[in-house]
Amino acid sequence: MNYITVNASDLLINSGCVKWNNKYQSYDITDVDCAASVINSAILKCSWSCAIESVAYQLIDPSHIDLVIVVRRNPMELFEEYNKLRWPCVKMFNNMVSEVTGSHVSEVYSLFNNKVRQLIFTQNIGELRDKVRRLVGGGLDETVDWLSNSDEEKLHSMLMYLERCISN
Repeated sequence: MNYITVNASDLLINSGCVKWNNKYQSYDITDVDCAASVINSAILKCSWSCAIESVAYQLIDPSHIDLVIVVRRNPMELFEEYNKLRWPCVKMFNNMVSEVTGSHVSEVYSLFNNKVRQLIFTQNIGELRDKVRRLVGGGLDETVDWLSNSDEEKLHSMLMYLERCISN
């Protein structure tokens, strides 16, 4: 796949459009118009062969996009990884709830409609690469419902742990 990969986060960190938030251990967008301009300008410079890596999908002009790939991940695997990375409780909670409920996917679909495809990351980079190739070729679109397909007790315990954690 001959795509130029653009990491939107890297672009924004040095743009003056974001500010470090120590509590959440992440950057907050302080100037939405500035951030959107930075990302969309980078897309336009790539022409047709650009892959944008971003969680800031709401900043991207849908007319610049042919395909949106939403990578999903098992919430329990995410929880374990976030714990290893020592993410703040509130950041873990927000990301976990978003993945479990799929709320971020609904938002992406509302912005990009029929351009959206999903795939599930299984911690194997080679498999992920193959899935992306199949997806770009039109042969793959995975869907997931973590609420129906997860161990309900483990999921509930994890969310309760995070709720207690952010309450402290």
